[in-house]
Amino acid sequence: MSTIDDIKSRLDIADIVSEHVPLKKAGRNFKGLCPFHSEKTPSFFVFPDTQTWHCFGACQTGGDLFAYVMRHDHLEFAEALQVLAQKAGVQLEPPRTRDSEREKQLDKLLDIHAAATTYFHELLLHSAEDAAARAYVARRGLNEETIRRFQVGYAPDAWRGLTDHLLLRGYERPDLLEAGLIILRDDGGYHDRFRGRLMIPIRDTRGRVIGFGGRILDKGEPKYLNSPQTPLFNKSQLLFGLDMAKASIRAQGCVVIVEGYMDVLQAHQGGFANVVATMGTALTEQQLALLKRMTHRYVLALDPDAAGDQATLRGLAVAREVLERQTVPVPTARGWIRYESRLNADIRIMALPAGQDPDDLIRDAPASWEPLVQAATPLVDYYFQIATRDLDLTSAKSKSEIVDRLVPILTEIRDEVERTHYVQKLARLIRADEGTIRRKLAAARTSPEGAWQTGRRRSDGPRDLVTEQPASPVFAMEEHLLTVLFRYPAYLERINTLLGGLSLAPLQAEDLERVESRALFAAWIQVQEGMDWQEWVDTLPSALQEHLRFLLAQGPDSDQLANEEAQRDIERTALLLRQRRLGRLVDHLKVLQAEAREQGEARVRDYDQTLVSLHQDKFRVHRAVSRLTAMARREEKEKAL
Repeated sequence: MSTIDDIKSRLDIADIVSEHVPLKKAGRNFKGLCPFHSEKTPSFFVFPDTQTWHCFGACQTGGDLFAYVMRHDHLEFAEALQVLAQKAGVQLEPPRTRDSEREKQLDKLLDIHAAATTYFHELLLHSAEDAAARAYVARRGLNEETIRRFQVGYAPDAWRGLTDHLLLRGYERPDLLEAGLIILRDDGGYHDRFRGRLMIPIRDTRGRVIGFGGRILDKGEPKYLNSPQTPLFNKSQLLFGLDMAKASIRAQGCVVIVEGYMDVLQAHQGGFANVVATMGTALTEQQLALLKRMTHRYVLALDPDAAGDQATLRGLAVAREVLERQTVPVPTARGWIRYESRLNADIRIMALPAGQDPDDLIRDAPASWEPLVQAATPLVDYYFQIATRDLDLTSAKSKSEIVDRLVPILTEIRDEVERTHYVQKLARLIRADEGTIRRKLAAARTSPEGAWQTGRRRSDGPRDLVTEQPASPVFAMEEHLLTVLFRYPAYLERINTLLGGLSLAPLQAEDLERVESRALFAAWIQVQEGMDWQEWVDTLPSALQEHLRFLLAQGPDSDQLANEEAQRDIERTALLLRQRRLGRLVDHLKVLQAEAREQGEARVRDYDQTLVSLHQDKFRVHRAVSRLTAMARREEKEKAL
């Protein structure tokens, strides 16, 4: 029995769901109000026989125990695994990594940073020589609670204060150098990197100190000195304050992104705990990856003098590229359905009063902060503002340039009414016919990208993975599908094109039954450009590593996959998985339909309509499977002749 199977055997899904949702008995099953959308009539059902749940309302999704906890608590699979293992009393094995010695070294660097944090913090609080630093903190309006909570400290204006302190505690100079806390001189000597500065610890999402930001107290440059890039610290991959902000971000459904450490400290002190900082950099793909599983609403609080800065525009471009997208069906003029990828995020720009940054504003007028957040400019309006700053609206060439700049933004608007509003606005702006803008929009639309884009993934990674014999003896359709996709990622686009032609949504994790398969698929489609295959494997929890080794050990060889027959086979497999998923939904609905009839519930008609729709989907899938099967049989006969 795998670790995941062990956890599921010890826990009952009805018990876990009932911790958040009042459930009522409905025949053999349970029903309640869906926790994922607002409703007055229960459409959320729990099926004890299969240990699954499904929302037949607005969500139209479901899954097993892991899927519920991941969605309800906004967790990744690894986090949900930890939570449920603790509930079940199951001990998890640590993930296998290629270099245990390197892991020990990273732990040592973390210990060094923790010791340095304590040293700096105690100096600020208690040293008689550091009155100037305490006076500076007081002038910046930080109270003692904030200082203690963030462990703000002070680095003395001495060449070897920290170095001597850490050496006395048994740490070695090479490790201090690798941690970025000391600098190697040309003469072979060492001295502290941070001297005479207010020290602000920088933590990862787990709350571990991995670097520092040092603010000079007197005049001098640089004003802020960050830790250099180390095995622990890369500021383009971090957001300051996220470890303390993530709970508030999830609770409020919104994150406010500022530029500096002091902005975050003052915001949290003022009770605005959903604030994080980019530490002076433009938004990066790695930073957004940390946020997008917590919220879909992003408010950028920018310095008003830098609102049009190119770094800001680059950050917004990155956000539009990497934030979660939703694939939506769009009817075509010929009656077909085309699936388009549209941004599933609400990005807004918060305009600050002239001459004030968030730190100043919250200190001087804290009551104005939240109204400004709520009044932040939507992303599209912001682009309209900056698109015209450097162009002459009377010039034909400039008008064309404005359209070229704004059309890619307009294509991402999900709501048709909202998109029409901006098409009209753009037409008025350049004094052109709306039809011209709409033709530009139609030409700009492309095939599904975003979360389903496959061209960025590596196709040659799995060959290097160690393939050990797995504990699980099962190798069925979904395992076959994943193995092929891992070896030939481009096949996913072919599958989604086929499903789109049938007016069906792209391949989804919900098409798979095993929680390991779902989690692997969800993690795989988020692999970032250029990421090494083994590096990705090392990020997976041990349960997923085990399942991945099993898949690649049992699956077909690469040379068996690069032909037309193999492509049709994987298309047929995907269709059968969708057919199986639709069949499960039909079976559930039939049970609910019968129970509703017995109890005289008004929802019988809703169930009837949903069943008709599901049967139509099943029929289209069945017909496509039959067509592919017939093609395969014809080819077999031709080969036999």
